[in-house]
Amino acid sequence: MTALTKEQFERFRQQLALPGMSAAAQARLLAGHVVIVGIKSWGASVAKYLADVGIGRLTIADESSRNLAELNMSMIEYLKKNPDLRMELKQWDFKPSEAEQLFGPADLIVDGLENWQHKLIASDFCMHMKKPLVHAGGSGFRFQVYTMIPGKSACLRCAFPEVGMDDVPLTDTDTTSLSPIASMIGALEALEAIKVIGKVGASQGNEMWKFDWLSGEFETVRGLNPHYDCPDCGRYLK
Repeated sequence: MTALTKEQFERFRQQLALPGMSAAAQARLLAGHVVIVGIKSWGASVAKYLADVGIGRLTIADESSRNLAELNMSMIEYLKKNPDLRMELKQWDFKPSEAEQLFGPADLIVDGLENWQHKLIASDFCMHMKKPLVHAGGSGFRFQVYTMIPGKSACLRCAFPEVGMDDVPLTDTDTTSLSPIASMIGALEALEAIKVIGKVGASQGNEMWKFDWLSGEFETVRGLNPHYDCPDCGRYLK
């Protein structure tokens, strides 16, 4: 991590004025590498927010070349605003054999996936590789966001039953929602990534936020700690 240049200070002047957003925090963001898997729903919003705050490297993976091409066009203005950003797009159909190569160089993984079995596999790999994972899932008006930090958090396989999600779908589900909701989910995931990489504020790692924007209900489920008997989240407790 290197000190900010004069140009970088000026570019991020407004956010550097925020509590906790020190020059050191901004430098950590500029040195950070985030992998976003899945961009059809809210993953594209995550990419734009992270580019805007000055993340240094983004790897964006999706199974659709069309989705990637559309995102590439929409990211041009962010690449101009943040010339330090290195962005790479990868078409990936979620072959487990390629997950280690994709996740390995990253500081953090963001889950924009629609397939729930793929979400669980991402959790498995992140626990195995000791990589933080920012998860989001849901449909319609109801969603949850969870930052999984190996050593501090339950893996998704252990966390889901604790929050009443015992029956995870075996196939793709309809994640259709209003665009403002998808943007809000993307903003929350991006904020969690900023907190973890920039070391800004508190990211507890054992709490899940659950939202129902139709009813206006908000719930924080706490105590999602690693399970000693789990081969994934319990591996760092032994």
